[in-house]
Amino acid sequence: MDNFAEYMVKKRPDSSDNLKKIGIIALAAILCIVTTVLAFLIKIPFILIITCALIYGAYFLLSNLSVEYEYAVTNGEVDVDKIIARRKRVHLITVQAADFEAFGPLTDDVPDDDSRTLVLCADNTGEGEYYADLTTEDYGETRIIFTPNQAVLEAIQAALPRKLRRTQQ
Repeated sequence: MDNFAEYMVKKRPDSSDNLKKIGIIALAAILCIVTTVLAFLIKIPFILIITCALIYGAYFLLSNLSVEYEYAVTNGEVDVDKIIARRKRVHLITVQAADFEAFGPLTDDVPDDDSRTLVLCADNTGEGEYYADLTTEDYGETRIIFTPNQAVLEAIQAALPRKLRRTQQ
């Protein structure tokens, strides 16, 4: 019998995302004012098309700040994808839960390991975050930080190595 669970989580904007939004809006406003003034001074209607393109470009950049993560667990295989603005999907990582060296809730007791490659695919709230440490062929020593729901958590725990399953109970 196949074991399958899937969950999508939306990343909440942090301070750097908010600064990017402010910068994009400010730059777009300044460029639109400049092109509009040039349109009236030079009397070239083509500049208005450039203004419309600037507005669309700002909208496009702002919508790219909308990020969601999708976790799919199929028979112990954990697949994480990043979805940008609901129009572009980027595959982040695929791992086997049986390869996890450590797994559990991300608390202050979990030591930071700067030597590991960090795959951050959490919702940015700091609540309900889990971590998984493992070694992969592509990234070497890796730590995945994610925010699973109960179904994904149960699917992962069913495929964990025996030594980690005992510590989870």
